[in-house]
Amino acid sequence: MRLSLYCPSCAKPIADLHRNVPPMQVTCLSCSQRYGVVYGKLSKRSSMTEALLYLTSKLPSFYKRHYIFQITTADRTLKCLQFSVPGKSDSIPVHRGDVVSVLYTMQGYLMKRLVAIANHTTGKSYVLPNPIPGTNQHVVTLITLVTGLVLLSFLTGGSVFFASILSAIGVLAYLKLTNNAQLSSPALNATQAEGMRLIADQRLLAQQRKLEQRVTELTHECQSNQVLIEQINVLKQKMAQVDQEMYSARIYRATTAVDILNKQIANNQRLIREYQHMLKMIEIEIDTSWIADQLPDAENFTRRILERLGELKDIEDQNQSLKLQLAAYEEVNLLGIEKYD
Repeated sequence: MRLSLYCPSCAKPIADLHRNVPPMQVTCLSCSQRYGVVYGKLSKRSSMTEALLYLTSKLPSFYKRHYIFQITTADRTLKCLQFSVPGKSDSIPVHRGDVVSVLYTMQGYLMKRLVAIANHTTGKSYVLPNPIPGTNQHVVTLITLVTGLVLLSFLTGGSVFFASILSAIGVLAYLKLTNNAQLSSPALNATQAEGMRLIADQRLLAQQRKLEQRVTELTHECQSNQVLIEQINVLKQKMAQVDQEMYSARIYRATTAVDILNKQIANNQRLIREYQHMLKMIEIEIDTSWIADQLPDAENFTRRILERLGELKDIEDQNQSLKLQLAAYEEVNLLGIEKYD
């Protein structure tokens, strides 16, 4: 299923969502509005109402609803979104286990205002009627409010004491009546099942990135070694054509160097096959963790993957030894081919 983000301002598509590499920032090409994005699975959800003004059931009442969303992101971290909206009803169409995205305007790299929440599981979305200011916006507003009251008191010759009390009352009233949003990244607790699972997933993701990089390096090394073998063979032919007896020692060393390069290529190709196999296993484990909280044998598979990677280190060490042997052959060095660490 194709998942897309839509601009809350103009309702035009912004970007497609891919679980493996979800965007952290997007810009609407239609209205040029820049948004921050939190994408993941809703792992926890809670909400409660607060009565701001309630006298009797016959008189008008005012309520505020507080929400706490915990989102497990694609890179296996936690994001906690806390916000409040006016009203008593629960109007946010998301539930635990749904895949959601949160859109907010940005001030630098921080949340400025929360603007929309999309539920990609059900296809529903909730655009806030009035964007909810983030914590930084509240701090700026409060500082401006308090500073204004103090300056007003000073200019009118009023008492600083009464100005301070008035400021405190104003701050409390502002915090009580206004809505705000806060986005944070809770630390993972290694003593809890969820924290242990996410930490294990992060280790697998780190290994996945390393293996992808290593496969690229090994593929490039195989190609370079093949070119080097061809160059050495051409050099051997030239030596043999000029004077095979005089160049016999160097031809022998060049032949030995080619044998070492062929061993390296064989080891690299084996490593590439094994690493690609490991990458598929890691992808399965990450997909499994995304779909379900954790299957009973997930830890065993993770341990087997890490153990297998440890076994493949012997081949890497053998390759390093071959590189050291190869460095002793002047025919290889004189060609000026790139060496590998």
